[in-house]
Amino acid sequence: MMDRHKNPFTCYFCHKKIENDTEMGHTSVCGNVLIPCPNKCGSYIPRMEMPNHKKECLNRPGRSMTRLTTTTDTIETYDDALNTASLDRRFNNTSTRDVLERLQRDFQKLSTRLANYELSSSSNSSIDSRNNQDLDRIKYQNQMLLEWKKAVDYKLETLQQAMTSLDKARSESEYHWLSLQQKLSLLDKFRMDLDIAMDTFLKEQNYNRQANLEFAKNLDEFKDLFDQENASVNALWNEQKDIIDDIRKDVDGLKQVMDEQKAKNVSVIFDIKTISQIASETAEKLEIQDREFAKFRQQFDQLKLDLEILENLASADARTSTPGHLVWRITDFEAKMSKSKSSNSVLKSPIFYTHDFGYKVRILAYLNGLKKWKDRYALVSIHVLKGDFDALLKWPCHIEGTVSLRDQENSENPKNFAKHIVAKRQTGDEENEEPQESSFSYIFIPHGTLTKSQYLKNNEVFLEIRIEQNRRLLTETTL
Repeated sequence: MMDRHKNPFTCYFCHKKIENDTEMGHTSVCGNVLIPCPNKCGSYIPRMEMPNHKKECLNRPGRSMTRLTTTTDTIETYDDALNTASLDRRFNNTSTRDVLERLQRDFQKLSTRLANYELSSSSNSSIDSRNNQDLDRIKYQNQMLLEWKKAVDYKLETLQQAMTSLDKARSESEYHWLSLQQKLSLLDKFRMDLDIAMDTFLKEQNYNRQANLEFAKNLDEFKDLFDQENASVNALWNEQKDIIDDIRKDVDGLKQVMDEQKAKNVSVIFDIKTISQIASETAEKLEIQDREFAKFRQQFDQLKLDLEILENLASADARTSTPGHLVWRITDFEAKMSKSKSSNSVLKSPIFYTHDFGYKVRILAYLNGLKKWKDRYALVSIHVLKGDFDALLKWPCHIEGTVSLRDQENSENPKNFAKHIVAKRQTGDEENEEPQESSFSYIFIPHGTLTKSQYLKNNEVFLEIRIEQNRRLLTETTL
């Protein structure tokens, strides 16, 4: 343990390297160590500068007793002036304040005796002239006594002022004493904190030394381990280097093979691009053919439907229509609705005339609707055809009528679904205009209404069209 404490160290205060002494021994004699002022002024001064500080310290003994000495000199001067043994004995045995009070009482008694003596001397002035000399002598003594009293009063006033200064100095001394006691308590607390910090510092220093020793030991072990690992890594690197050389040779061979394969791939890619171009052209052609086939299929379905309509017309009774009136029987309703959903086909009614020698018309029915009305409404419109009497009719035409979905259950009191319809055309075979909600060119029959049991029965429905025979329509022809 002694050898450990005598290890060379650097002083915390003077920053010198100490080799032949312990830390505690050097700290007790080091000139840069901070020590408290012995006069208790609250300052900490380096040990080597303490003599100079004592000369300049605010609490040095010579300076703190100045006022007290002045007061003491005043009291001593007063004692010499009185020159009375009894007064010296009183002043030495009691406090200064008691002495002053006794002196004031004595002066009051003396003043009373002098006044009484003057009164007695003035009343006895007529007794005898022989006593004049004694009276003069007494008056002289009385005058001397008054002068002595004035001097004593002056000295008493001076002594009272000195006592006031002494009380003030005493209160200041007590205040300084309390401040000094507080500073001493703070100093004691600081010393305790300093001792604790010093102990902590020494412990931390010892701990750091041990940690440094362990770190040095671990560093040596790490160096040994690093040397061993370095040797093993070098061996592995040599082996890997040989393997890398072999791999490099293989890579060179593969690179040559890949160059050859690349040349082949270029030709293959060119062939693939050619085939891809041919395939894209073929796909475009197939897409065009698919569109044309779909269009042809739609036309075929419509043609098939038209043939069915023609067959129905051929086999239909002539009584199904009269000029301005048509009852259209739609059979196989479900099949035709399915075909309308798949191919947007349109049903065409038998042809009839609005009136005798009038406009040639037919009814178009889109069972699945058009555009935004698909899958919700069936749309019905009047299509004006080119007729035999068009040259004699007035154009543009204006045709109005009523389309009714016939009730098949209540024959006596039928509840038909009827709507007003209008057709305005410039010429015959003109395409119908786009359906509009605010227009009467189409009527809209909801699917929920169309498929009710009272309208759809035995898989067939009946649409009745009546053309209004108004004066405007009848004057359209000159026949």
